[in-house]
Amino acid sequence: MTGTVARWWHRVGRRCSQVGGLLLAFVLIGLTKACSREPSERKLRAQATSPGAESRRAAEERQMQALIQRLSAVEGLEHILTRFNDSCARPYNGSIFENMRSPYVLTCSMRAVACFGVRGDMSDVLPRIRAAGIAPWGPHDNEGRELPHAAGTVTYALSYHRARGRYPDGSLMSAPMLTAPGLRIDWDRADLPLPHRIEEPAPCPPEGSSIYQRCSTVSEAPMSVTAAQARYGTVLSFSLSSSPASSANRYFTVPRRK
Repeated sequence: MTGTVARWWHRVGRRCSQVGGLLLAFVLIGLTKACSREPSERKLRAQATSPGAESRRAAEERQMQALIQRLSAVEGLEHILTRFNDSCARPYNGSIFENMRSPYVLTCSMRAVACFGVRGDMSDVLPRIRAAGIAPWGPHDNEGRELPHAAGTVTYALSYHRARGRYPDGSLMSAPMLTAPGLRIDWDRADLPLPHRIEEPAPCPPEGSSIYQRCSTVSEAPMSVTAAQARYGTVLSFSLSSSPASSANRYFTVPRRK
């Protein structure tokens, strides 16, 4: 009896192994077919350098340059350098166990960071940044007025500096910065309760790390952020990413064929 049961379990196990092997084979075949439908890097690179992509790329850079120029015109700010990083890559589709397949086969995005030396006190420069009309910094009410106690606004940043980073009861205020969709302004605060120093812009990624990659640095006079901090005392950074009006913060996408 024991031998009969053992033989029966052996046959059941062998059949389950065969069925499991077939299921695995079908899964692998499906994955192979799915991967084979992905465009090659050569085709995607052609899309990334197509006239349509180049036109949108140029428009995105012009828009960023215009905002940087408006900040450069603010009294008390002197432009040090701007680094542009433009790349196109395949989107992340998750693992074989995740249902995260992107509707695109290629996405292109652009980022930039501009650094400025600050002459004078930030409490004098912040109202001029607001007056430049670059963006509605931080949250606003229904009538377009800043929410004064909300981080991200000029009003809060001014309150932070005037109070030296502390509330009347002595507790610490959260760090200030100016924020808007796709934009952020931050600056050195070395002598305040929450010290902060602007770091050097991230280096350009190695060539070949994306389908398309373009990284450049614009500087009127070669100077590192560290050297600018020694010269001006305070450095301000202006970070920009692809326009929120574009698809998922990307200026160019190639849809997946259905």
